[in-house]
Amino acid sequence: MNKAEIIYSVTEESGEARDNVIPFIAYHTPAPKRCLDMLLAKYYGEKFCSEVKMPVPEEHVTPVLSVPLAAARIMMVTDGGLVPKGNPDCLPPSNAREFHAYGFGFAERFKAEEYEVSHQGYDHGDVDEDPNRLLPLDILREMTRAGEIGGVYPRFLSTTGVMMPSETARRIGREIAVRVSACSIDAVLIVSTCGTSTRCGACIALALEDRGIPAVQITNLTEIAWSMGVRHVEKGASVGSPVGFAGLSQQEERRRRRRIVCSALRRLCADFA
Repeated sequence: MNKAEIIYSVTEESGEARDNVIPFIAYHTPAPKRCLDMLLAKYYGEKFCSEVKMPVPEEHVTPVLSVPLAAARIMMVTDGGLVPKGNPDCLPPSNAREFHAYGFGFAERFKAEEYEVSHQGYDHGDVDEDPNRLLPLDILREMTRAGEIGGVYPRFLSTTGVMMPSETARRIGREIAVRVSACSIDAVLIVSTCGTSTRCGACIALALEDRGIPAVQITNLTEIAWSMGVRHVEKGASVGSPVGFAGLSQQEERRRRRRIVCSALRRLCADFA
């Protein structure tokens, strides 16, 4: 009996799984049929067991803002692969092993002619058209002028989270946390795209929080972030445009985008209900 068979073995006497052990997987049955059998069992209210066991998040303290939101300086981070035009650091479109920092100075918004996306895990056509649909610099600037936040850190951090192994994501998260802890910021806004990217973003958020830095993650795939242990999570507009609504009028899109960002940042406050 190989290791996999031991892990998925079943108690012969009862036919039920032992504690914390997934029932035996009948590999001789094609995966599509096994999947359909589980789906039908669920539909008819019968017992079934998933072949995928989700990790149980470790105990984790989720920090909140130590200053009023109106005084907080926010840094932006994304696993969605936003880079300056020409991709000067050659960030790969998948399975990245590093992150990069890019300054934008006093710019009011990211311009399409100055940025591009290096990421093969989502359709980034809407972000190519307006990079602020991925990292909402324009909204953060507007909130700063309105006195709703204290300011925006003039550099963002970017990596490509698609197909990134969990251990790599955790390492990059730790490296980002060290980098961020040396910066003059109060909180981090993380924007995530596809499934493995959202997992990567969650690893970054947890690493930041381990160092006492409040972080909030915007993603359309909220269940992935929650399953990783992130508690400050805001649902984005879509996988390919987390902070954007292409097709709406400019005024309506900006209103909805602002609502997402404001709601996300409020989650960092101690009195958030």
